[in-house]
Amino acid sequence: PAINTEELVSQITMAGLEVDGVELVAGEFIGVVVGEVLSTEKHPDADKLSVCQVSAGDETFQVVCGAPNVRAGLKVPFATIGAVLPGNFKIKKAKLRGVESQGMLCAEAELGMSDASDGLMELPGDAPAGQDFRDYMGLNDRMIEVDLTPNRSDCLSIAGLAREVGVLNKVLVKQPDVNEVAPTIKDTFDVNIDVPASCPRYIGRVIKGINVKAETPLWMKEKLRRSGLRSIDPVVDVTNYILLEFGQPMHAFDLDNLSGSINVRMATDNEKITLLDGQEVSLRSDTLVIADQDRALAIAGVMGGEHSGVNSETANIFLECAFFEPISIAGKARSYGLHTDSSHRFERGVDYKLQARMIERATELLLSIVGGAAGPVSEKVSKADLPSRALVELRYPRVESLLGLKVERTEIEEILTRLGLVIEKLTKNGWLIKVPSYRFDISIEADLIEEIGRIYGYNNLPVTTPVGNLALTPSDESITPIADIQNHLVTLGYQEAITYSFVDSKLQRLIDPETKTITLVNPIASDMDTMRTSLWPGLLKTLQYNQNRQIQRVRLFELGMCFSKQGDDWCQVTKLGGLASGNTHTLQWAEAER
Repeated sequence: PAINTEELVSQITMAGLEVDGVELVAGEFIGVVVGEVLSTEKHPDADKLSVCQVSAGDETFQVVCGAPNVRAGLKVPFATIGAVLPGNFKIKKAKLRGVESQGMLCAEAELGMSDASDGLMELPGDAPAGQDFRDYMGLNDRMIEVDLTPNRSDCLSIAGLAREVGVLNKVLVKQPDVNEVAPTIKDTFDVNIDVPASCPRYIGRVIKGINVKAETPLWMKEKLRRSGLRSIDPVVDVTNYILLEFGQPMHAFDLDNLSGSINVRMATDNEKITLLDGQEVSLRSDTLVIADQDRALAIAGVMGGEHSGVNSETANIFLECAFFEPISIAGKARSYGLHTDSSHRFERGVDYKLQARMIERATELLLSIVGGAAGPVSEKVSKADLPSRALVELRYPRVESLLGLKVERTEIEEILTRLGLVIEKLTKNGWLIKVPSYRFDISIEADLIEEIGRIYGYNNLPVTTPVGNLALTPSDESITPIADIQNHLVTLGYQEAITYSFVDSKLQRLIDPETKTITLVNPIASDMDTMRTSLWPGLLKTLQYNQNRQIQRVRLFELGMCFSKQGDDWCQVTKLGGLASGNTHTLQWAEAER
């Protein structure tokens, strides 16, 4: 949209998507271009240095470099003479061990694009030598970190955020093209679902003959980096990319490490699994797992297992894409001391109509990077267990009543339609609205009105003073309000005390031996093991506390619940108790001590 970063941040914040921070995608630097290493030779006086001839388009420079990955033909960021790198580091002509160096070849860390680097940043072979590096990488950009409330799972993706921004600015959203990939092999892998209520849809596909050592394209690595994820290997990178792009978690198993078939089932008590992070977990029977015939392969919706994950030797994969019912995933990751991007999305709700499209999107991206041949898509679905999106009635007078202003009907219809809500039909007072599959937070009329207020703009809503009729209620003079009694006791010199409802059973028996008490199974202290039947145990302990500190004249009262057992029933009664100790009056010349 035709707005700047500040306007965008303000828009999405006022729409209920709070912005946590805005950062540059790289450090501030100038004078860095795309360079091409034409040749390298060993430095005459240093084993670990190379003398390189570097082309910056029209001109060639001699550069001394110590990076282990420098080689002829490499395209790399090249800081020319006069360049200024992050931290105000200026590039000048220099001599390294007696050899002149006219610039510097750069690693990502030196450009503020990562915290650490192993070597030079390698650019694609088609990067144009001499082009400004900031322009080539699109680094004049900002990263906006959005903090979502748990109900807005639909915005845990770029597609979801783009939909919101499109609605707020009344512009169309461009969807990525997702093409159906025709299978070129017939291989499939069987899937069985034992618990369709927890996993109503599971889609899988075999892809054979991949090159897992292929390089993830720079554009994808850069998108992942800007979203806080590091590149691992092309298969994991593609699944992570789709997680960020559409909010659909995916996973790839090493097909050669699978046995028999995929089974979506509940774990058995104390079943063991070693996760991708190397942690061994003992599972509980309430945990949903993806398993083969021999063992659990992954905690469903949370994290895959180490044994079946993609590794450097993987040649064939089974790509999965599933919808898990949010309640079956909620809290499972935390109960094992985990929190993953997948669990964060699944327990809040993932679009249950997205899986078929995403398996095609992932296949298309994978084949373009790692090659291989894809088999047909296998799908197991229990339509009866998929979420149902009920129709919600929206009444026009109710919109005006709750928002405090009159929004035109056409504007309401436009807001709802752009949000993806479908107007099924017009009713006498308004509309019957069908909620899309990605909005788990809309179920009643008030939710729809909230959406209208959000998009219309909270700042545009009028300020109105609430009006209410306050009728005087009759006062019964035969009843004394407890507050009056409390105030009267204060005027007589008493102070109000608030003591614990838990008291010492020994003190309780001395004061009230007749009443049946309630004993605590797990008391917080040995002298707080019984529920009080009288207020006096607490008041006496308070008196004792004061006397131990040389305060002899004490006047206390307390209003509180007392508890007793009558048969099998527990009873609680509000009581008022008081205590007086010491002299009747404070010391004075006109009164004798009494």
